[in-house]
Amino acid sequence: MIVARCVQCDSEFTEEQLEGATGCPTCGTTSLPCDPKKDVTIKINTHELRILTIWADNWSRTPDMTANSRKTLNCILQRLSAQLPDVSLTLGAEIKDLQDAGHDAELIQNGEVIVPSRGKPS
Repeated sequence: MIVARCVQCDSEFTEEQLEGATGCPTCGTTSLPCDPKKDVTIKINTHELRILTIWADNWSRTPDMTANSRKTLNCILQRLSAQLPDVSLTLGAEIKDLQDAGHDAELIQNGEVIVPSRGKPS
């Protein structure tokens, strides 16, 4: 029976597979795993989800966040994006969509270029 799921790589494990493990047997992260018994299905509007993911992405770029925490959020965002491929869940993804549509755009946060401009098409 599956008792844990890695929050980063999404691998699932039985108690036997986790015996003696000090991290995820697949990717090695020491992040707290998910308990599959706590999986839920929720009703949420994509606009509400965008608000949550944009805020999470923004705060994950603060100096207090560890690289491991940032990686965990990116893994979660990738799984969400795979379920909603037509929805930009972060400002960075939205800027890339604008660039793909031919607009010159970039995302700068606290003086750091998060998504560089591709420049105007010639």
